[in-house]
Amino acid sequence: MDIIETSVLIIGGGPTGLTLANFLGQGGVDTVIVDRKPSTVAEPRGVSIDDESLRSMQSVGLVSQVLQNVVPGYGVHYFTRAHGRRFAKVEPTASEYGYPRRNAFRQPLFEATLKEGLGRFACVNALFYHEVEHFEQDGPEAKGGVEAEVTRIEDGHRFRIRARYLIACDGGRSPVREALGLRMVGSTFKSRWLVVDTDQDDDPFSQMRVYCDAARPVLDVPGPQGTRRYEVLIHPHESAEDALLPEQMAAWLDPVRGKRPMHLVRKTVYTFHARMAERWQVGRIFLAGDAAHLTPPYAGQGMNSGVRDAVNLGWKLVAVLRGKLPEAILASYEDERRDHAWALIRLALNLGIVMAPSSRLSAWAWQSFLTLSGYIPPLRDYFLQMKFKPKPRFAKGLLGLPDGAGKHSLRGRMLPQPLVTAADGGTQLLDDLIGPGFALIQYGGDDALPTLRHPLWRHLDARRIRILPAGSAMTASTGTVTVIDGADALKMPLAPHDGQILLLRPDRYVAGAFRVSDETRFAEAYTATLGTGVGQNRHPTTETRAPDIAAAERI
Repeated sequence: MDIIETSVLIIGGGPTGLTLANFLGQGGVDTVIVDRKPSTVAEPRGVSIDDESLRSMQSVGLVSQVLQNVVPGYGVHYFTRAHGRRFAKVEPTASEYGYPRRNAFRQPLFEATLKEGLGRFACVNALFYHEVEHFEQDGPEAKGGVEAEVTRIEDGHRFRIRARYLIACDGGRSPVREALGLRMVGSTFKSRWLVVDTDQDDDPFSQMRVYCDAARPVLDVPGPQGTRRYEVLIHPHESAEDALLPEQMAAWLDPVRGKRPMHLVRKTVYTFHARMAERWQVGRIFLAGDAAHLTPPYAGQGMNSGVRDAVNLGWKLVAVLRGKLPEAILASYEDERRDHAWALIRLALNLGIVMAPSSRLSAWAWQSFLTLSGYIPPLRDYFLQMKFKPKPRFAKGLLGLPDGAGKHSLRGRMLPQPLVTAADGGTQLLDDLIGPGFALIQYGGDDALPTLRHPLWRHLDARRIRILPAGSAMTASTGTVTVIDGADALKMPLAPHDGQILLLRPDRYVAGAFRVSDETRFAEAYTATLGTGVGQNRHPTTETRAPDIAAAERI
């Protein structure tokens, strides 16, 4: 039987798997992605893409293509019922990461763009209409690897793929997770919804409508290019089969659509869950996306959480497989992602209480509270600007020493992304300047970046970026790229780090901050965290230490 050798095998060609494959391809990592479908999805699925995901698309050079099929910056209006009183709205205007916080998209077009992006990388091989029949991994005493038996569905041809790592992005029913014997744990929440997708819609309203009627909650979601989605709650005593009947669907949607013609694209019944895999790693096999966590759709974060998984795991796999960092760092993937994924599940559950109240009393209580909050500016802005959405902040993982800034510290947080101005007067988003790797960033002050001498910075290929406040005179220095933050977008978030240097990771999270006088202590501690073997009195090396992974059963 033929054997294909690769570094990473990804099972599942949805948004998570395709995003990960693009990150690995950009890093020059040999990758094979396998999916049993003939191609990417044709039917509508996810409808909301957030600012963090668009920033991730920027990182892999696809954001301009993705934005062609996105309606940017839509909000949510909450109504008591169809034709009832609007009691709240959420219309975020902030774009701290470079893009609007809420955006409508079409998943078929998004996936097709990601798949097309793989064509840029000779090291990536996409095998659609193929199915993994069986896989097994070596024990820790061996050199280490995973081997899968794959069938080409079209003609039944069988072959093997041998990889150093296997990433399961194979959805909520994940056959890989099942084969590993990993349980889904957490909330027992589940609910059934009729999901109806249409096109050629002439409704000009560009915001999402939520009819928070305890008798029959309905969501009305606009999409790009005249598409629209309706979601209608099915009560426990009602039949899913009956919900799909044309007359039943028409009766439920008539209060919100009226008699306008409806061009049906798809109708289906989804059961929404709030669950998480008990573990995301078994030896050299990792779970990502819906295989690792299932998020109710009320916050629009299910797909976006999967993209976050792909980015976090992607840059670490690149660093390991290029010999920059040891294999042991991969254990930080679940450490960093698990808590935030669960926080977004809780957010979705809480929003579900408002969107789909369980009783008229619950509906009245929440609607009254949100109505009153509109008259209290801090509360109004909290909801209006979506400040209730939990931002990821890593408390553990690949982080440097505490920096003394307390709750205002950027350590473990994503750095905002402003437009910056270069010496030639041109403007660009900060990430385009930084590139795909680590960076050392200084905001304002005298240029201290050229004085940094620790060998860790060279080992990490950390780019040195100095950002000046608006109105500053442009100055240049050897080895430092200097730009101006024209809108002073970084002034407030970086104020607690005055006089410090930020170490930025490839996923745009701040590893830590330090003063020049404390460079050696910070760098030596971070070297130990990474396990690189690079130190002040040691020569840089690309050797990795022995794998620190648990023994895994043969599947």
